[in-house]
Amino acid sequence: MNVMEKAKNVEEYIIKSFKDLHQIPEVGLDLPKTSAYVANELKKMGIEVKEKVAVSGVVGLIRGSEEGKTIALRADMDALPIKEETNLPYASQNGNMHACGHDAHTAILLGVAKVLSENREEIKGNVKLIFQPAEEGPGGAKPIILYLNMWN
Repeated sequence: MNVMEKAKNVEEYIIKSFKDLHQIPEVGLDLPKTSAYVANELKKMGIEVKEKVAVSGVVGLIRGSEEGKTIALRADMDALPIKEETNLPYASQNGNMHACGHDAHTAILLGVAKVLSENREEIKGNVKLIFQPAEEGPGGAKPIILYLNMWN
């Protein structure tokens, strides 16, 4: 697999996802639009999806073509309660802001998911895609980790 070529092929998808997510920043554990966006994108890719993990987290599972170990890749999804004043055409529409780049983290992991799902025949084992809420607070990591230990 030519990873650089595959990555280049999803560049526009990542940019579109980033702009879409940038417009709907949500705070803490309350991420209904963000988590729905992520879950819908993963489902379009044919990825198994678990929703409402740690309230609003999303976990996807790509099963490779052969048995093997499972690895996990993680992105934060939450934003901050800060008013965006950038005047960008894709600026926040709700009074919050992705000031820490979590919209980029999420978009990049969606791009990775796309590349991996299109090449699952080359994967030995599984890949869990973790989209975590509440990285900025009140602490979404612990419930996500507890959940992951239960889902094989």
